[in-house]
Amino acid sequence: MVRRSGAASSSGGVHGKRGIAALGALALAAAAVVGVGSPTGAAAKGSSAITFATPMVMDPNHTVGEPTIVHSPAADGTVYASGPWGTGTQRSIWDASADGGETFRLVGQCAPQSGEVATECLPPTAVVGSPNPPGGGDTDQHVDHNGKDYFADLWALACDRVATTNDHGATALQNAYGCNSPTVSPASRPDGSDRQWLVGFDPQLTGVTSTAPDRSLAPLTYMEYNNLQTTQANPAYWVKSTDGLNYAPANSDNGNFGSDGYPAVDQLTGKVFEASGCASGNGLCLNIGTPVDASGNLCFLDDPASITIGGVPVTCPVGTGLITIAGGLAGDPDNLFPVASMDTGRNLHVTYAVVGSVSGTTSTYQVFTTVASAATNWTQWATPVQVSLAPSNVNVFPWVVAGAAGRSDSVWYGTDAFIDPSTNGGQAWNVYMSQVVWPVDAAGGVTLAAPTMTMVKVSPHPMHYNSICLAGTGCITQKGDRNLADFFTVTVDHSGAAQVEYDDTSNGLIQPAFTPTSGLVDHPGAPVVTIAQQNGGPGLFGTSVTGLSNEPTSAPTSGMKDASGDGRYPVIGGAPVPGFDFTANGLSLSKNGTLTVTMKVADVSATGVALASTNVIGAQFLQYVTRWQMGNIIYYAMMETTPALAAAGKYQFFAGRAQSIDLCSVSACNPHVIVYPEAPATGGNNETGTVNCPATPSSNNPCTVTIKVAGADVGAPTTSSLLEEVGSYAFGAARQQAAVTNPQAEADELPLQVDGICCFNFR
Repeated sequence: MVRRSGAASSSGGVHGKRGIAALGALALAAAAVVGVGSPTGAAAKGSSAITFATPMVMDPNHTVGEPTIVHSPAADGTVYASGPWGTGTQRSIWDASADGGETFRLVGQCAPQSGEVATECLPPTAVVGSPNPPGGGDTDQHVDHNGKDYFADLWALACDRVATTNDHGATALQNAYGCNSPTVSPASRPDGSDRQWLVGFDPQLTGVTSTAPDRSLAPLTYMEYNNLQTTQANPAYWVKSTDGLNYAPANSDNGNFGSDGYPAVDQLTGKVFEASGCASGNGLCLNIGTPVDASGNLCFLDDPASITIGGVPVTCPVGTGLITIAGGLAGDPDNLFPVASMDTGRNLHVTYAVVGSVSGTTSTYQVFTTVASAATNWTQWATPVQVSLAPSNVNVFPWVVAGAAGRSDSVWYGTDAFIDPSTNGGQAWNVYMSQVVWPVDAAGGVTLAAPTMTMVKVSPHPMHYNSICLAGTGCITQKGDRNLADFFTVTVDHSGAAQVEYDDTSNGLIQPAFTPTSGLVDHPGAPVVTIAQQNGGPGLFGTSVTGLSNEPTSAPTSGMKDASGDGRYPVIGGAPVPGFDFTANGLSLSKNGTLTVTMKVADVSATGVALASTNVIGAQFLQYVTRWQMGNIIYYAMMETTPALAAAGKYQFFAGRAQSIDLCSVSACNPHVIVYPEAPATGGNNETGTVNCPATPSSNNPCTVTIKVAGADVGAPTTSSLLEEVGSYAFGAARQQAAVTNPQAEADELPLQVDGICCFNFR
């Protein structure tokens, strides 16, 4: 593998998608480019720089592909993130953050009985983090104006788990859709689901006075999914719900065009939009669904006059047929998903990537964006603009979010190597973003004139090496790596700043001695969910942004402070547990190469440890881990104790390389879990350290944990070394991290994160 300077080489998903082949040559669309960022993210002369802070790690233990992120309204402030954890685990990771996305905790979920709505919720514990309802596949979310989060999770291409939380993630009710046919789905809609998406008709969220016939139902949730079990070519099905737990059909029992494309909703009319590759030729087409009754039933452009919805006859206006967004493309635009987003001027933005070809120094794997206004009924589309520019030469996995009228941010994974994405050639991948501003008229509608554009590199270091497989579940039969799964996302926070949530597999982790380890069945690289917060330059609301107040910039520093009282159990909405409550952390490097790691905790005295172990279910071991990435290796330093050890004044200190636990699913095997093993386990080393507590410890007068780490145990950092994404995490665990087995990991019997501080860079 090609690695970054100073990094050592490493040894050695969950749903079905259409197989994708390289196609044709692409005629590049012209764009008026104002500023293209350098590889370090600086903007061109004459434009303010779009910059990003030190990325944040969503979960230091669980790793997932295709992460999603959504924001509650400003008054609520909760940020939710999720991703599939694999069909083998039948779990997906669903987290919530109360600090703007700096740190996250597991949402308290409920296990349903016999497909019914679950009523008994237990918080995550140090014994079992999350229950195992049907799930583990694709996830998606949206939040309504009340701050209620709606969640959907795919179960083995068969059906969907749906869930909601309205208490910031403390508890969540859930149900199943399509898992108990024919009682849940009519006979005309047999079981089978793939790539379900959630969107909300919720005019109050955006302040729109709606004219839609179903406005009285708002907030109304639509779930669109690709039905795999029909004889048709994967039609799109839409279902609707007013509570997020019980869904009913919303479109024709025969389905409609548009499967896989991420949809959008017009909050004025209630219309829904989905873009996808046209049925024939290499083009991108748009289908529009219009509410035709007060229940939210939808008639689409490709519907005949008479259809049935859930077995009930419905009369539709005669459709005008699909709208062509772009034609004559060099290949299939479903790479993997065209994404639609509506701005505040009711302009519909669509970003897509073409499955192209690579020849010499020419690549047609490029990302494009285009836009249409409500004034034209979204029938007239701007000439697509190529937003992926050198050094991003081969590009996959586009996403887009729109903001104020005419503005959008598009993101993708790109590499400067001219190589087919599914080929292992040592190529390094990065996250790129282009902010596009289309001219608008006095009413906020786009004029279709050429836009201005600024491209920046988001990821501070390569986030992936070698192949990105585009063949869906077919990747298990190929050498292509599918650890990233099939997409990643960008959203906009309340200030207009972009938040890009991506996977970082650069760590190259793979479980030693794991039976399927081969590079074909078991792919290296734990997909660490990483969140990059824009902290400079123009945001999507047209004003400059500054980022989160509690997050360091990308400039190196020596530590962070943390709000007191946020180490709680249950981990969301629970009571303070001083024994797990960080107040600060820090690093320093001595002339002799010793790395000193400092963690301040409200109370890790014998009394504090005993209370923490008692208060957090199953927490026999208390673990305080500071972890970072240097080059392509994740290192850590840990203090671990138990009530008995703390009572005797004993604390243990370890450091070394993080390790992975690899689990398997329909998309082969990959590192699902990161652990920080104690000595003498592989990667662990004994270190020296101290724990000093005042007579009466508290958040205002905390204990200080100091670990003196031998430099040789953590890659021998020097004064020129950059330690990235340094974060500290307090875990309650039922066992030592080195003792966790593969079956225990698959059952989510993992250390429970109770508090965290994330993240800063240190040089």
